Amino acid sequence: MKFIFMQLKSIFYHSVTGCVLLLLSCGNPRTAKKEATSLEQRTSPVKYAKRFAIVNRANYTLVYLFGNKANFDTTTTFVIYTDSSNVNDLPENGIHIKSPCKKVAALSSIYATLFYELGAIDQLAAIDNIDYINNSAILAKHASGHLKELSKGPELNLEQTIALNPDILFTFGMGDPYKDVDEKLLRTKIPVAVSLDHLEELPLARAEWIKFYAAFAGRKAMGDSIFNVVEKNYQALKLLAERSAKKPSVFSEIKYGDVWYMPGGKSFMARLIADAKGKYLWDQNKNTGSLPLSFEQVYAAAKDADFWINLSVIKTKKELLGSEPRYAEFQAYKTGQLFNNNKVTNALGYSTYWETGMIHPDRILSDLIGILHPSLKSQIKNDLYYYQQIK
Repeated sequence: MKFIFMQLKSIFYHSVTGCVLLLLSCGNPRTAKKEATSLEQRTSPVKYAKRFAIVNRANYTLVYLFGNKANFDTTTTFVIYTDSSNVNDLPENGIHIKSPCKKVAALSSIYATLFYELGAIDQLAAIDNIDYINNSAILAKHASGHLKELSKGPELNLEQTIALNPDILFTFGMGDPYKDVDEKLLRTKIPVAVSLDHLEELPLARAEWIKFYAAFAGRKAMGDSIFNVVEKNYQALKLLAERSAKKPSVFSEIKYGDVWYMPGGKSFMARLIADAKGKYLWDQNKNTGSLPLSFEQVYAAAKDADFWINLSVIKTKKELLGSEPRYAEFQAYKTGQLFNNNKVTNALGYSTYWETGMIHPDRILSDLIGILHPSLKSQIKNDLYYYQQIK
């Protein structure tokens, strides 16, 4: 049951799409607002993400977080500085953070891996649960006793968190700054970042959040460099996919109990399938989150689909039928066009896909193009990163 709960947590978190951070100050969130001007939005080095902007000033950096992308309402402002001698010159409004943050609590395998990618693993002081981690450097740091677990179960260990006293704590929630973080944690005066990365609609928008973390890590150049490579690779792969004359139909996931949670038509996965020149069967839907459907609804739409991907933790066709015999009625099952994103997992079955896929959507796109368009495989330099065929 524990594994099922944790897997559902990962699937829920990654199947809904996008990336925004709403930061709560140590007091009332309403007291930490500073409005970003339209000029600052336009001059931000953020190209794809709609939920944050960065403004570089002479002595500090402003990071604006937008709770409403339609009108750019500023939820919170970070004032990030490096030289304490300039503190008196900093804007009064906002949450003041000294960069680089030397003691970071990252309550997601994604956030922890971002610090590793930025070359800032020494600044990572705590994670939520080591069970989710594949990264060997993070595992080694935990094994050496230099990386704390703060959330082995569903609840944060508040006592350990207070004792650690991190410079900042990154977590995620559902978007209500008054409900996402326990009031007891807010009273500790520890800055808490509630990440809603499932609200961005573009894969490159999600990947661009590395620039946000880089601001706290003091690794701006590294963050920009990593994202520029991802962007270049992604755009080149997208153009490659356009060369295919075919546009195969695709659906994903399996049902849990009586509900089949299908990614919405504006989700991270829907866009990746489209950029791989696949026909996602729910692409007309306007949701960024998951659609709760019945088996019958999915079967009616997907019974003749060409490909079936992202089948939870399933590794064999026998295992798939063992969970639901009616899966054998799908054409993709009959033709063997079943591909799951669990090629590489840790001992507990958690895939590297969940850990690094948001950071490197170009790798996911590469996999999907290779799967959907075998004729283009010779033009893709790498083997599959995350996916394997289910047999």
